[in-house]
Amino acid sequence: MAFQIKEQHGIFKVIGKITSQNVNSLENYVSSHLHKTDHMILSIENVDQLDRSGAFMLERLYKVFVKKNRVISIIGNQNKNIANIMALTKTNYILSSDRI
Repeated sequence: MAFQIKEQHGIFKVIGKITSQNVNSLENYVSSHLHKTDHMILSIENVDQLDRSGAFMLERLYKVFVKKNRVISIIGNQNKNIANIMALTKTNYILSSDRI
């Protein structure tokens, strides 16, 4: 399984792997919701694998939301499966410190 996105109560939960093979799909999906909302909550707590391209794609999304004056809260600070790659790529600053 690459990844699934489930929406529950306005929270978009990504489940599975975010890798170079599927970053474009996830980026397109989230970007398509950019124009529909001023605030998005993206949970990556159930991501079991993240590579460098996935971490940089999440950072790009974060910057696009900021540039468009929108808010994206990326939840996943407690996910040990992604902690190392987020630290290595210095993209962990995009993760919300709050848990929902």
